Amino acid sequence: MSDQTFYADGLAGLAAGARAELASDEAGHLRAARIRPGRRLEVIDGAGLRWEAELVTLDRRGASCRLLAPRPPVPALPLHLWAPVANRDRSLWLVEKVVELGAATITWIEWERSRSVADAGRAEGFLRRAAGRARAALKQSGRGWLPRLEGPVKPEEAFGRHEGEGWLADAEGRQRLGDVIAHGSEGAGAGRPLTVAVGPEGGLTGPERRRCLEAGFRLVSLSSATLRFETAAVVVVAAAAALLANDDNETDEERST
Repeated sequence: MSDQTFYADGLAGLAAGARAELASDEAGHLRAARIRPGRRLEVIDGAGLRWEAELVTLDRRGASCRLLAPRPPVPALPLHLWAPVANRDRSLWLVEKVVELGAATITWIEWERSRSVADAGRAEGFLRRAAGRARAALKQSGRGWLPRLEGPVKPEEAFGRHEGEGWLADAEGRQRLGDVIAHGSEGAGAGRPLTVAVGPEGGLTGPERRRCLEAGFRLVSLSSATLRFETAAVVVVAAAAALLANDDNETDEERST
């Protein structure tokens, strides 16, 4: 089978042998990759479905494939990232990395110290660019779930929708991230959502930090060094994804015994 992965529209409810239309922008990618009708490829819909397929048509109007066999789905992680409104290019890089790690949502928060950032992801079209980066990262990583992208939103709006457990990556955190991983995370796992939050350059203000604590977030220290927001986000998302995946595997083992 080809290791090339492409998006197909409307996979839900289809069976082997059915035809599926590839997303409108995939025709150009197929031509660039020199893939012709008759080649095997993998198609995904960003909502968990993955199929082995055969390219049937490719022309100026688009491309279509025939579904051959479903492939094992990649479980979705109940993992959510609150990223600060920050430098646009660094934010787009962050999207790629956390999509590879399995984040279910990425929400950009307008923290107090985000307001002074000039080149930030507030401009019209930022979410569209971020969605493009997310799709490319999803295809590269082999995951099956495209994250929901939201923002920018005010902190109180995000707190109002928050549920489950929360970690705040913060220099004042008393608990080291390694200790959280070593001992597990109270309340995480078993399908419960886990939100990880990262502040802007300079960190959260005192009132913002207290509001996180009131909402049930635990302050987690990542390093004695001062990390950029995107580095901190990748570190904490990777740790949370590993913990949630381990919890999910343990649950499956319990069900099988």
